[in-house]
Amino acid sequence: MESTVMAMKVECQTMTQMDVELLESIYRQYYKNVYNYIGFRINNHSDAEELASLVFEKAICKWKSYNPVFPIEAWLISIAKNTIIDHLRTKKRKHFVTLGSIIEMVSFNKRPDEIVVANEENRILIIAMSKLKDQERQILSMKFATNLNHGEIAKILNISDSNVGVIVHRALKKLRKFMDVEDRV
Repeated sequence: MESTVMAMKVECQTMTQMDVELLESIYRQYYKNVYNYIGFRINNHSDAEELASLVFEKAICKWKSYNPVFPIEAWLISIAKNTIIDHLRTKKRKHFVTLGSIIEMVSFNKRPDEIVVANEENRILIIAMSKLKDQERQILSMKFATNLNHGEIAKILNISDSNVGVIVHRALKKLRKFMDVEDRV
């Protein structure tokens, strides 16, 4: 990470040693949550790793514009959200699944019948998630992949806390309904 920070330091702007150390600490603390959020949204491990790194590169370049009143994790997720939008525009892809589902798919501790059931559940989840509106997928990703609270999500999306709660409730209700219908088909 240090060499990446140092390379970006030259490319983006002048940074103090304290800035470099702080950014390295932020990277170690928040990389997993940023990666999980991205993985939840794009369903591709290698792209998620690449985009997570890109998020931190952008954060380094924009470091001087960071407002400490805004939670650092929310700021990083906001950068990640915009990075994903750019990525999806480029790829024209609309396929989403949870990181937890991906981990379940490759679990080596399952019997063959359990794997078949898990794969079917994942297929149903992918279909159900694709039926949600983009904002609903975004909010569910922020809530469950990064454990952001409603207030942090609201700040990122510039909507009210109560609106986030309503959207989460309705999106989960839709997901249950879609999954029940798909399960019966």
